[in-house]
Amino acid sequence: MSSFTTPRAPITPLSPTRVRAALTIIAVAAVLIIVAAVAAWNPWHFVVLGFGGYWFAGALTLAPLAGGVVAVLIIRNRSAAIAVGVGSAVLTLIVAVGGFLLALLVDPHWDRTVLAASPSGRFQLVSLEESDIIFRQQLRVGRPDGILTRESARPLICVEATFGDTPEIRVKSARFVAEHEVEITFEDGKTWRTRFDPDDLQPADVLTENCSL
Repeated sequence: MSSFTTPRAPITPLSPTRVRAALTIIAVAAVLIIVAAVAAWNPWHFVVLGFGGYWFAGALTLAPLAGGVVAVLIIRNRSAAIAVGVGSAVLTLIVAVGGFLLALLVDPHWDRTVLAASPSGRFQLVSLEESDIIFRQQLRVGRPDGILTRESARPLICVEATFGDTPEIRVKSARFVAEHEVEITFEDGKTWRTRFDPDDLQPADVLTENCSL
């Protein structure tokens, strides 16, 4: 009694073009994800990179997108490649929509206003204000330098109030009393002073009202 086994078709090796394309996509995606992650972290506190949530959402979106494209390139079974491609596209869409909606809700939409400049002009006192759902205001020290303009990681003053409430602290004016020292005047007539480090711009003291820093 003899048995007959149908020979399997030989597996066609991947073409060099597909291999190069897959490796290129992996390299480019890795670089873009690292760049987006560093931009979201923004250790230099550059104003131009001040959209941390959006950078993070972009990094998350790139991962399934690049993974799906690479999988389609290296999977030789047409049906499996189509299934993986469709799944990757759906996952990318879900991550993109979810990530950017979350960033939209979390990231404040700051209106920036320069309140004062130091005697040398090297530093600025910047007001960041948002009044969409809740009222937020922060005063930060900035160093103007074109695209490399940066601001202090911590605010000098941080005020928050829920929708409809009146903030207990209202800034009336601000000025530099020295190159590295500022004075804030409030609407009730009281004043508050603090110094800041000229290198990292961090204030010596922080005044907060209903803020979690």
